[in-house]
Amino acid sequence: MNGTEVMRSRRHERRVRIASGFAAVIGGVCTLVLLVPGVALASTEQLVGVLNNLRNWIVGIAGTLVAVMLTIAGLRYLLASDPGETEKAKMALRAAAIGFAIVILAPAFVAILAAILE
Repeated sequence: MNGTEVMRSRRHERRVRIASGFAAVIGGVCTLVLLVPGVALASTEQLVGVLNNLRNWIVGIAGTLVAVMLTIAGLRYLLASDPGETEKAKMALRAAAIGFAIVILAPAFVAILAAILE
């Protein structure tokens, strides 16, 4: 493996670690919410309140990550020197745009869940 391949491999490993850490945090939060005594026997209003709070936290964290992704992808696009780097930057911008759409639609998903629970 040459130096470029090693650097790409390290970047990929770092991304995988970050993604798995983020998934672990989200899983931990969901587990804590489900394990809080009384939530299983709570009224619908309390459950909707918990879902709203969880949504607000997740949307805030995800929105921040999307803003950082958009900034980094934009800088990569501006600083790209060859067509390959430009395409990678465009792919990163598309991924950030999809993430932004998911963040925007999260309240709608929670509203649908709240309507089902009522």
